[in-house]
Amino acid sequence: MGDPEVVVLAAMARELRPLARALRMRADPVGGLPAWRGRGIVAVAVGVGPERASAGTAHVLGQVRARRVLVVGVAGALDPALEVGDLVRPEAVVDVRTARVLVASRGGIPRSGVLATVDQIFLRGDGQAAGTSAPPLPDGATVVDMETAAIAAVADARGVGWDVVRAISDVAGTLTPDVAALLSPDGRVRLSAAVRLVLRHPPAAGRLVRLGVDTNRALKAMTGAVVRELAAEGVRP
Repeated sequence: MGDPEVVVLAAMARELRPLARALRMRADPVGGLPAWRGRGIVAVAVGVGPERASAGTAHVLGQVRARRVLVVGVAGALDPALEVGDLVRPEAVVDVRTARVLVASRGGIPRSGVLATVDQIFLRGDGQAAGTSAPPLPDGATVVDMETAAIAAVADARGVGWDVVRAISDVAGTLTPDVAALLSPDGRVRLSAAVRLVLRHPPAAGRLVRLGVDTNRALKAMTGAVVRELAAEGVRP
């Protein structure tokens, strides 16, 4: 497997491309998954949702000798005090499906709040998962995503330390069911479905544009934080 590397994992390739550019990493798929490599680092997009993230992480850690795992990407805010572009370093991560609580292994970093990992990508305006069968979010949840708990559980099972750095890209009520349905399993937007949505409901165009702008803002903030953190431990272009 070679020397130990920092393994950076995200749901979507879009979340990793700015980091790959900043660190001058080269495209190098890992077991069919979109991935980039640099000196002492490999970044892989494992797919959207807890099941894909779990399987993808297990696949990656079976092929790469990991020094540690860093989960990155965007997340949705539940705490009204959080704004687009804010960085998230949670005190705990909760898998809403199982109620399992996971804690990052790296100490010495200021943390706050609770990140809840769900299997639905959209929330109602009150911050709860949409759909009558969706389990309630844990008390104190401040941020929501769809992969961190799944990735962390695999890392824990393999004895690999992990941490998470995410940035807020949307607030409760922004990522509605019709918008969420536009995303494919790898996180790409289904363009034909987006066109049909806008033709059927023209105001959706404004929401799509805003979400794109806010996502780019969040990715810029997240990438800068990750580059600084990696540079402190010797990972540079």
